[in-house]
Amino acid sequence: MAVTSALSPAVVKTQLDAIFVQEYDYPVGPGMATAETPSIFKQYRIDNSAHIEQVLSGGGGFWQVKGEEDAVPQSSPRVANQATYVASTLANSLQISKEFFDDNMHNTYAEMVRKFATNAKATRDKNAFGIYRGAFTTTLTADGATFISSTHTTIQGPVVSNVVTGALSPTTLNNAIVSLLQQVSQDGVVMGQQPSCLLVPSVLYKLALEITGSQLVSDTANNAINVYSSTYNIEVYHSPYLGAAQGGSDTAWFLLSRNHDVTRYIRQEITTDLVDYIYSTNNNYVYKGMFRETYGVTDYVGAVGSTGL
Repeated sequence: MAVTSALSPAVVKTQLDAIFVQEYDYPVGPGMATAETPSIFKQYRIDNSAHIEQVLSGGGGFWQVKGEEDAVPQSSPRVANQATYVASTLANSLQISKEFFDDNMHNTYAEMVRKFATNAKATRDKNAFGIYRGAFTTTLTADGATFISSTHTTIQGPVVSNVVTGALSPTTLNNAIVSLLQQVSQDGVVMGQQPSCLLVPSVLYKLALEITGSQLVSDTANNAINVYSSTYNIEVYHSPYLGAAQGGSDTAWFLLSRNHDVTRYIRQEITTDLVDYIYSTNNNYVYKGMFRETYGVTDYVGAVGSTGL
């Protein structure tokens, strides 16, 4: 007897999954960041729906001079500013009639599943970049200030700013690099953080590449060497989910070190399931997908940003 969808629903799921996974895992365009880009989001798996983070005050401050036979100086790092991140469940389903599948309308249902997968990836990435869209307004660190703010209060007391002023340019990028290098940690230590990644909305991607990638100084008639490309080797990323069309800004930009704290907390990666048509009153297969995750930034350290104004 021939194998049919009626006898082998696993065959249906396998065929649908093959289309879904191929589209969901398809490589993105040049320089496009996603929720899975480790330079933009630290990837951290959690084993509960709620995850608690606290800010460490540092590594005990600057080391001290110790005289011969003197006691070794002691420090007592502390934790404070607790934040809780709760994973959200994102889900959707697609109904495909048994007749439609059995009649081998492959091109049509394949396109349906491809778009289903594309929308899943778009949902994930739009949610992820919400943390950057709200960096100046709604995204809070554990000290109660917005992610990019001039009023971060360290555990030791001093106020720290990680705001840079001005539109993206060679000058403002240099200001951001200096700000990162001079940024103090929670215990007041200048960490000398090197720039690792420049994140911009898609409309600024070309400009960001020109500033960081040209061999000579960009937008001038000078023959000076471009230090951004010759020295810093800054990665440049963009996302359509940062721009004004998605509720963000076409002018804001961010410079990150490898020590930044923006984190993707993953409770469950994308999964798919198939409900066989025999359990449906209208003989439809129900193809379901879901994932569980959330995003947070506990500490300001390792990041500076500008509204572009």
